[in-house]
Amino acid sequence: MKIDKDDNKYIYVIAGKNIKRIRKEHNLTQVNLADMIGYNEGTISNIENSSYQTFSLEFLYVISKTLDIPMEEFFKDIDK
Repeated sequence: MKIDKDDNKYIYVIAGKNIKRIRKEHNLTQVNLADMIGYNEGTISNIENSSYQTFSLEFLYVISKTLDIPMEEFFKDIDK
């Protein structure tokens, strides 16, 4: 999904891409991550693929705590 940086939804697209990047860096499948954080695999998939237009900071915080990564990792601007 291509979205303009001026669009308010841009931050969700970036966070979703970063979740996917982080998950892969930790050699986790969507199922593994979902099990670790207590969310549904479909939720992970939808967020990573920009199907969900919004999600909570709590969702990011749970991943951050579980994988011991700083919250700012979710907001790195990437072009992949």
